[in-house]
Amino acid sequence: MLEWASLRNRPDVREVERPATPDALPDPKSARKSGIALALGGGAARGWAHIGVLRALEEAGVEIDMIAGTSIGALVGGCYLAGKLDELEDFARSLTKRRIFGLLDFRLGGSGLLGGMKLTARMQEHLSGLRFEDLPKPFVCVAAEIRTGHEIWLSSGSLITAMRASYALPGVFEPVVANKRVLVDGALVNPVPVSVCRAYEQRLVVAVNLHYDLFGRAAVIKHSAGELLVESDVPAGHHPLGAFSRDSRLGITGVMVEAFNIIQDRISRARLAGDPPDLSLQPKLGHIGLSEFHRADEAIRLGYEATQAQLAELNRLQTVLA
Repeated sequence: MLEWASLRNRPDVREVERPATPDALPDPKSARKSGIALALGGGAARGWAHIGVLRALEEAGVEIDMIAGTSIGALVGGCYLAGKLDELEDFARSLTKRRIFGLLDFRLGGSGLLGGMKLTARMQEHLSGLRFEDLPKPFVCVAAEIRTGHEIWLSSGSLITAMRASYALPGVFEPVVANKRVLVDGALVNPVPVSVCRAYEQRLVVAVNLHYDLFGRAAVIKHSAGELLVESDVPAGHHPLGAFSRDSRLGITGVMVEAFNIIQDRISRARLAGDPPDLSLQPKLGHIGLSEFHRADEAIRLGYEATQAQLAELNRLQTVLA
């Protein structure tokens, strides 16, 4: 076989590049991986799991190109991009039932049971004056306009105002007025904002769904109404809802929150079926109540573990899309 050098010197052989040797081929392991877009869903106290998700991604060296957050997902995502995740985690882990009660500012006759100003004051300590424009990566808070039902994407202006609007649970927190729009919790319209990341043309979208194991997979159950009961038929000392141990202790606020929880779950199923993420992280959080913010240690751990379990698949997707 003729040597490569002798072929180059022949006039009838046109100049071509030397074929790449195996040593010259790029190492797949060293190839640049695609960054990810995070869609952080709503879920009240279960949202502390987002902290564990972000910690696991940080440890694995996963690059985050943007975050879209709804409700508590907006709170955690905003604090992360603002470099305040440590402070938020310390605050979450310090919560007890007594401390939580101390942060509640009950208001009668307003648009919500809680004004939310004590929580806002705590955020002001670390996020005062911060704007979306100060963040290193794109960030979007999802809210809902109460008068029109429009889905509102907040991506400029005051960070605190946007986060407050995104977690303003109707009937619990007072709505937030932003540029003449009255805004409430974004989970009413987009509980897991994958569509926001897609609109920003992100190639690899990872969703964190906090409601996956809450209601099971069946949405419809055939059931008998039984016999009509009137008050005189109920034995003395028995609550009319006594057959439902959880329901009998819910109260007005509990019923309202649980109803909102069902709405989030059903909307999430519909929207994620039509526009699924490339990877879904689904911490098993169904046993943590929406108002159990004092269980941050457990929620953070479950978010961390759920993310670690999916790191191999995330690594594969990043390499494929690089």
